[in-house]
Amino acid sequence: MSVPASTYPATPLALRFAQRARLRARRERWARRGLAAAAALLGLLVMAMPLFLLASANAGGGWRDLLLPLLAGSIKAAFYALLVAIPLGLGSAIWCARFAAPPLRRLLKPLFEVFEAVPAVVLGLIAALVLAPWLARQVLALAVFLALLPLTLAACGSAWQRLASPAWRRRMQGRESWLLIPPILLLAGLALQLGVWLGGGAVGALLRPATPWNGLVIGLMLGLAVMPTVFTLAEEALFGVPVELASAAQALGATRWQALWRLVLPVAAPGVLAAVLLGFSRALGETMIVLMASGNTPLLEASPLSGLRSIAANLALEAPEAAGGSAHFGQLLYSALLLFVLCLVLNTLAEMVRARLRRRLAGL
Repeated sequence: MSVPASTYPATPLALRFAQRARLRARRERWARRGLAAAAALLGLLVMAMPLFLLASANAGGGWRDLLLPLLAGSIKAAFYALLVAIPLGLGSAIWCARFAAPPLRRLLKPLFEVFEAVPAVVLGLIAALVLAPWLARQVLALAVFLALLPLTLAACGSAWQRLASPAWRRRMQGRESWLLIPPILLLAGLALQLGVWLGGGAVGALLRPATPWNGLVIGLMLGLAVMPTVFTLAEEALFGVPVELASAAQALGATRWQALWRLVLPVAAPGVLAAVLLGFSRALGETMIVLMASGNTPLLEASPLSGLRSIAANLALEAPEAAGGSAHFGQLLYSALLLFVLCLVLNTLAEMVRARLRRRLAGL
């Protein structure tokens, strides 16, 4: 015959356990409420920021004419930065995720990510004091180097496929990038010599920048600053694609490059696109590099050899001098609102495509 549970007396240990369970449940409940309040506060701040800027702005006439060169300068700086960041960041991500040997990947990945911690003011100082004067003298050499670099890489790859023995291929698998260092150094020396030889002619006069501080300097240094963002997100997207897909393609006769181009990259395309969008957003909002090395001339010119002034640099320069309530103050607030909306839209799109990538990888 079963005895009712109520006839068992409650022991001190059971009472203590029940009391601790109630306290733990109470703490968890207050923790959830605190996190919900923090999330709600953050959402209110995000919504209140553009409303405050819009309500406080009181721009006078002609503000669109003043804002257009700043918007063009921001887009120009971000565009030239992406021309540098996408090949470097995406190429490095592809190499680390799919081709590099594991020890080399463990070495290179932290180096790229640590570069993101370099303060932007340091990069701006290097761009203004070192890179800008050097490019003013060697812009033709840089153009020759960039023009010949794809041909050099293609020639090296073709020579490796045709001339390297199977034993050397197995020995250097995952470390082929080290073999490119001598040809690239030789190409750099050749470009410098050709730049000196052609610099005194009509081509040198045509490519000589009017000012050392221009869009080319911004593109190179800002591209290096944005490159770790593109690398990290693209590498995570590529590394997240199951290795079995590429292995199956190679087992059916595809080369590593064919498996990458036709299988891995299409699967990881949303993550790569998110990396590019976040890099573009980072470049749009960058202040110190553009402020210190752009010349701060609001020009509507697409040439990389002309100066520019971005919205972020203009805010840093003119905000301390603007009187509250004036037309100038209103124009600054309108430009800040525009920059906020652009960055918010880009980050939202990037998060949407990253969520699509996660759903796609979850279904594989």
